[in-house]
Amino acid sequence: MKTINLSIPEDVWRQARIEAARHSTSLSGLVRTYLCAMADGKAPVYTEDFGTDRQKRLDLLRALQSTDLVLGYEPVRSKTYER
Repeated sequence: MKTINLSIPEDVWRQARIEAARHSTSLSGLVRTYLCAMADGKAPVYTEDFGTDRQKRLDLLRALQSTDLVLGYEPVRSKTYER
């Protein structure tokens, strides 16, 4: 297992610790769970400029949720060429 060091603002650190405690885990566990989910494509990827583009991302999320688009769908050949 690899280790990482993060630099985050103190207020973010405090809120993250509170959130971790609510879920009966450590801050490391919370970050590890998120990174594993992100690596599996089950959690969104946030970049440092997320705050500036927040409204655009929320608008995009709402637009995607209003469609019947299925993300991660892998077509099955037999269904695609059903006769």
